[in-house]
Amino acid sequence: MGRLHLAPQALVCKNAIIEGDVQIGNGTVVHVGASIIAKNGPIIIGSNNIISERAVIINHNSTPLMVGDYNLLETESQIEGRGIGHKNVIQVRGKVVGQSTLGNNCVVGAMCATDPDENVPDNTVLFGNPQARRIRADNNNEHLAIHMKHLEYIHEMLPRYNHIIEAE
Repeated sequence: MGRLHLAPQALVCKNAIIEGDVQIGNGTVVHVGASIIAKNGPIIIGSNNIISERAVIINHNSTPLMVGDYNLLETESQIEGRGIGHKNVIQVRGKVVGQSTLGNNCVVGAMCATDPDENVPDNTVLFGNPQARRIRADNNNEHLAIHMKHLEYIHEMLPRYNHIIEAE
């Protein structure tokens, strides 16, 4: 049976599904209905991430699945690869699949997915239908400022309307 380790400022809703050996970093928010399933190996989630409702993180590998800091996993996004770096956005129904890794400062657009065994380089944007790619031209500082304000708001409002798992 696994264990859940929460950093003191992590905010995890009781209605989230968490199974196996999971570590959640300081400031990270896990919304109602999100699923974090460490099936075969641990999942280590960094600081100040937002994991939205019905987002799924699942580790099918025996090695740890690492999620960096300041990531936004939007509704119904899915991470099942080997891990993602820092400051990424996985938009609605975006997926990191198979044995893939996602670098830093990337965007996986709505309903887009990595290739199954891909190492996506830093600053890559996956977008469109048919899916295309480009390199980000910005440095992501504006997004980071908005992300921090979003986190501040969630930390204030979420406990008012949801049951929260207390850090030990």
